[in-house]
Amino acid sequence: QQQQQQQQSVLQGEVKAEAQESGDSTSQDLSDAASAEEEAEWDGEEEFQEPTINCTEHGVFCDPKTNCAANPITAADRAVWGKKLATKDGHANTRSWCMVYPLYANSLGKCIVDDDKTEYARIMYEDQAKSNLNAADAVYCFVAGHCNSSDVTLSTTEQDAEKICDAKYGKRWKNVGWDDFMGVVSRAQKTLRDGQQALRDGNKTWSELLKLARKEAEISAMTSCAMGIYQCDVFYCKNNYCNNDLYRSQFGNMSWASH
Repeated sequence: QQQQQQQQSVLQGEVKAEAQESGDSTSQDLSDAASAEEEAEWDGEEEFQEPTINCTEHGVFCDPKTNCAANPITAADRAVWGKKLATKDGHANTRSWCMVYPLYANSLGKCIVDDDKTEYARIMYEDQAKSNLNAADAVYCFVAGHCNSSDVTLSTTEQDAEKICDAKYGKRWKNVGWDDFMGVVSRAQKTLRDGQQALRDGNKTWSELLKLARKEAEISAMTSCAMGIYQCDVFYCKNNYCNNDLYRSQFGNMSWASH
């Protein structure tokens, strides 16, 4: 009975977190950007217009690793990355971050430019707290298995992370697309609410719901592999959630149970 109450509490926490996420400005900005792109008429000379990059305010988007200003991405780039984010030769593609300009500028710079995982973790946590997304991120960290990982340290490089992604996900991370990730974002709230109801009604078991949650979390984790921030993502989890008593008490059982 105690385990059932804990499971119910976890699902309620997830639903609450995702309900907050549905009103979050960052998630809305991602959705707005996607909608604007879809509404653009890509026929003839009329194409989706990329925003002008402000290198002074958002320097990471002008770093050689992204090069969004000097080499602006095109509608064709967006179409390709929608289906497959990694580079043609199967490596992390940090240029794909140009799609979300100017979001995540501060944290992204700490990761892919400075390789400062501690600062990345701090800034990301603060940003997510402002958006009431820490609980949602905690669920992701435990379900994705980041709290079980011993491979990622402060010295882990982007190249090291690719090898870790290979070992964990095989070639799947090299074939995940931005559309896959946006699908997770768009259906998260409904999936969790349906899961809560299914558990109440006895239509699904806890292990079945964890399997579904793990599938969604893996898409997000593989997206971080493909966009070159997996090493920072794992450290963000470890530094803020994995050893936090509050989050462990709410979501810790999702970690080992799902792997």
